[in-house]
Amino acid sequence: MIDASLETLSLALKTYGEDELAQRILLIDEDTRKKIGEKAWDYFSESRLLAYVLTRATIAILEGRDRKPKWKKRKLKGIYPGM
Repeated sequence: MIDASLETLSLALKTYGEDELAQRILLIDEDTRKKIGEKAWDYFSESRLLAYVLTRATIAILEGRDRKPKWKKRKLKGIYPGM
C-alpha cells in the first residue's frame, strides 16, 4: 500500500489535469483513501512515477473505471509548490 495524504493525492491529480477529482479527493473518507493506496500498486508496471500511479488509482476508485489521466505529461509550473 502507498500511504499518501489527501493533499498529496489532490496535488498529483492537478498536475495531470484532473481538477474536478482534485477537489473531490479532499472530501473522501479514510477507507477510500486506503483503497486508493492499495490500488496504486496495480499501476507500477506502467510507471514508476508516484504521482502517475496515485492519479491512476484515484481515477479507478472514484470513477469506478480505469482510464488514463487527461494530460499525458505532468504540468508542474503554476500547480506544484515552488515551481
